[in-house]
Amino acid sequence: MYSLLVSTHSHTRWLVLVAGLMAIVIPLLNNSLSKSSKLPGLVFMIFCDIQLLVGLLLYFGDSGYGIKAFSEGMGHVMKNGEIRKIAVEHFVLMLTAITLVHIGYSKVKNSDTAAKVKKTSLIFFGIALVLIFAGIPWGRL
Repeated sequence: MYSLLVSTHSHTRWLVLVAGLMAIVIPLLNNSLSKSSKLPGLVFMIFCDIQLLVGLLLYFGDSGYGIKAFSEGMGHVMKNGEIRKIAVEHFVLMLTAITLVHIGYSKVKNSDTAAKVKKTSLIFFGIALVLIFAGIPWGRL
């Protein structure tokens, strides 16, 4: 079960990244206010939520990089760079990014002009995507 979750979490990241790029680019290209300018943000949010669910199952499950890493104390986690990257940095960056995605989508959904959709998508989804890129453990690909 653990290897299935790790594989799913690892492969779904690409869907999140593509959806995030689309959530930024499509509203910029679309000059009218329509569902097609708001839909990419929803898709991005859904993929982030799926990724969060799988990540939380890993974090609170059998992963040695999750909550189990803290069994030897916080000092052990903070001294070990590999464990700290996942157990602390990855966790905090991804939660922050997903929070921004949710706030951004809520604002996009309630926007009444195409300009507001573009600006909100660029700011919220852009910052979230930067945090996601920063939080991915690229060395573990």
